[in-house]
Amino acid sequence: MRNLKRAGKKPLIISIIALSLLISAPLSAQTIIALHPFMGQEEADRVSSQFFLRMIQEIRAADGGNYSPYIINLDLAPPDVPEGGFPPWICPSPSITGNSSHAITGEAVIDPDDPDLFRIRVYLWQMAGARLLGSDEMNVGGPEDLENMNLFMQVILSWINPEDYREYIILPPLPVSVTGPTLQHNWLYVGIRGGGGYSRWTYDYGTENPIDSNVTAFLGGNISLQAAVGIFPFFRIQGEANLFADIAPVRNQLTGVPDGNYFALALKTPLLLKFVWHGEQIRTSIFAGAYAHWPLMQRGSETALGFFKYRADIPGFVGGMNIGWRLGPGTLFADLRIDYDGRWYHRNDRGELHYTNSVRLNVGYEMGFFPKPPRN
Repeated sequence: MRNLKRAGKKPLIISIIALSLLISAPLSAQTIIALHPFMGQEEADRVSSQFFLRMIQEIRAADGGNYSPYIINLDLAPPDVPEGGFPPWICPSPSITGNSSHAITGEAVIDPDDPDLFRIRVYLWQMAGARLLGSDEMNVGGPEDLENMNLFMQVILSWINPEDYREYIILPPLPVSVTGPTLQHNWLYVGIRGGGGYSRWTYDYGTENPIDSNVTAFLGGNISLQAAVGIFPFFRIQGEANLFADIAPVRNQLTGVPDGNYFALALKTPLLLKFVWHGEQIRTSIFAGAYAHWPLMQRGSETALGFFKYRADIPGFVGGMNIGWRLGPGTLFADLRIDYDGRWYHRNDRGELHYTNSVRLNVGYEMGFFPKPPRN
């Protein structure tokens, strides 16, 4: 559960307006719903207060006036009620809900991805048996987002008597701000990742004997910095600086005797097109692009250095996918990618075609900066 502050006393003006709404409520209401003051972060109070008052109006107007809201006054709560009231995920005590058959509690927190956006989660309780009938959340950035309140409350109230609300099944899907995460995104995403995998270097010894080839397998590790520009919620352009190392045991090509290890250090600088899908907690993406390969250093025996001498020729190509989980202010993710490049590796100046491909698995963390306005 979110770490929430206990709600304090709401402004007097809210109580006055709420009381005026109740006075005009129809006396013939069939179902009384107790409304518990919302809890949440102090910064979200202005939005949760507007949401609370609008919710009172929507309850009164729903189903031809068959619902009557009852506002719980925590100032008159008996001693058995905790200071600030009951947490939103706990059914309120009948000692403060009067004769209500149902109760609504709620919480409001700042969206971790956008400080100007608030998440308001509503819980509907059946007082008999303290049974939770359902919970849903709505993203609110300002008064204009409250225009979705009528649809939102239709869904909430439909949990009381589902048979009376079958017509809502054929309604078009609710706006994203009612049913799921808002497609809010940022201008910039910055991350770091690290991991490893393996590479294969393949040699074709030229036109004189095209079937004469050799393959060497390398183990390696890498650490990378990445930065992406968010063009759309689902599309980014990402650049990287990927420092990686390959290492493998070497044998003398003539005698077959082990000849130590060969070690190569290089930098890859990919430019990627990235397509992203956002869920409530999970984020997945696929990407592809090209990269430049910059050899930095190689170590090994004289034989190995002569055999594995290499230089950059043409861009390589990379593709892959990653999956992330929202954690704190950013996303923890796993990244799987495959690289391929040709004409990097040359034994001598005759220009035989050599190429390499690699598979690497990384784990990293990414954060977004400079939020854009949310898109529904």
